[in-house]
Amino acid sequence: MATRDAEKCDSSPEEAVQGKEDLMNLVRGEGPWQRKVLLVCIGIFIPFACHNLAMTFFAPNLDYWCARPPNSTLTVEEWKEIGLPPDDRHCSRYALVKESKRNSFNVSRKNETVACDSWEYDDSVYKSTVLGEWNLVCDREWFISLSKSIFIAGYMFSVTLFGYISDKFGRRTVITICNVIAVISAVACAFSTSFLMFAVARFFIAVGSAGAFNTSFVLVMEVIGPDYRSLYGIGINAGWVLGYMILPGISMLLRDWFWVQLTIAIPSIIFLSSWW
Repeated sequence: MATRDAEKCDSSPEEAVQGKEDLMNLVRGEGPWQRKVLLVCIGIFIPFACHNLAMTFFAPNLDYWCARPPNSTLTVEEWKEIGLPPDDRHCSRYALVKESKRNSFNVSRKNETVACDSWEYDDSVYKSTVLGEWNLVCDREWFISLSKSIFIAGYMFSVTLFGYISDKFGRRTVITICNVIAVISAVACAFSTSFLMFAVARFFIAVGSAGAFNTSFVLVMEVIGPDYRSLYGIGINAGWVLGYMILPGISMLLRDWFWVQLTIAIPSIIFLSSWW
């Protein structure tokens, strides 16, 4: 009796493994259907990668300086030389600058400096950025880091919420809902009228795109056989890599954060059709 029990215990792990393999064989382990699911999920990874890296191009490192007085005839070079203190040309200017132009060029100023109340930006590379949209420079520069932190907070909220919901209502339903959230939020972000609206929209972009991202990865791992999971687990990240590769090209082509924001939302719209 004891011998039979020992043999039964010894064989249980092998039977469990065999049972698992038999279950995955019901979906053939790996085939055309799994590859189709993989391709769709790779596409879903693309917008999340773009949104994640977007602030690098929305708020790039570019030159800026205190704005010239209204109706000024000074060139940028003349203004930097005459109207801005050499030790801080980004955030302060001389208190008073008067210019007159008759037979000769004349400028008078006070030596005391005041904080800038408006700025001009170098537009040789980017025509429009979030920096210029809401003047996220000098004492408002920390808003850039805040927006990045808000995006990560949206990611953390998403993986906590949609992990449970996808178990309860299914992967396809959650992926579709998350793509809808990401599209609506991305459009709202592009049309933001304030930094607060921009930051809140970025939060929900992270909620939607991260929810689709994580649920897609789980879906791929569930429909593939154990022998192919490592390969598919690496392959699905091709979407992430592709998103990182195309974003700089899109940014350099459009040179405007508004159009870049709308463009990177397009994959989420396309892959809404993955419901069918």
